[in-house]
Amino acid sequence: METQINCVYLSLSAKGAGCKLRNTLLSNAEVKAKCSIQDLAVMCVDAYNALFKAQSLIKENSTDAFLWVSESANQFENLQETDNALQVIVRGIEFAIENTLFDKGYELFRYGRSMYEAGLLRNDTALTNPEIKHALVKSGESLIEKMREIREGSDVADMQAELKAAVLGGVQLKKAEKEEDEESKIVIVDGRSLYEKKAREYREGAETYANSGMTSNAITFACMAALSELMLGRPKEGLVYLTKFVSSSEKQHEFHEDACFQWTKIVFRALVERNEDDIQKANVMFFKIPWSFKDDREFARRVMDSVQRRLSS
Repeated sequence: METQINCVYLSLSAKGAGCKLRNTLLSNAEVKAKCSIQDLAVMCVDAYNALFKAQSLIKENSTDAFLWVSESANQFENLQETDNALQVIVRGIEFAIENTLFDKGYELFRYGRSMYEAGLLRNDTALTNPEIKHALVKSGESLIEKMREIREGSDVADMQAELKAAVLGGVQLKKAEKEEDEESKIVIVDGRSLYEKKAREYREGAETYANSGMTSNAITFACMAALSELMLGRPKEGLVYLTKFVSSSEKQHEFHEDACFQWTKIVFRALVERNEDDIQKANVMFFKIPWSFKDDREFARRVMDSVQRRLSS
């Protein structure tokens, strides 16, 4: 075991290594992999804090639980604990069914199915237990059955068709061919893949705007690309990318004076240093940024809200 321990929740005793946050003993392999690495230790704490918050809100029958379910699942996925992530998602689906919130249940099922498929493609060892797939399939079947009992109509029929295709698709939980209708009111949250897609799109957009001489838009897109890395649990990579992008620009002074760039630095600092004062400052600065596009503003707000939830948990 490494001598430098960074996670404040790790304890050592005659019984071995333990986690005070989870109140359980840990294997030496897990301690080496997570507890002794600062970035992973922080992510682990965030994942379990979000999980506890979700569980508490579910007991209170509060729909705020869904935010924490998604947050916890995303953090567990970043930790490569796909089994834990899927268990959280299944509990969220069950909670949605209990409250007849079918859109939320469907949203979470899509997220879990996508996560499971991605795990199979990379031969994720966390998915070796067949009970994980069975739990996800059962939650989808329960959602179908409850929807059949209570609601009818074209929107529900579309969701049922896709859920059936996914549930009955076998081990790989194949996706249905039908994509989400543009008119649909259902918002799909697909954690990791969403931010990976955003990171790629924003990087490409930043380069395009920079080459076109549209520095203001290039700054915004570069900042959003860096924040996408932050949400993927890679704050260092995000900062390295942003630093390199700024240094390669002939208009570095415009970057440093830009409101969005200043705000982005504060959001990063708030998370890395776990400083709640900084995130409060970011909340104030957010409304002073002259956003060119509504989508970028909403994406930035979502990231800021996520960071704030992690710090306040």
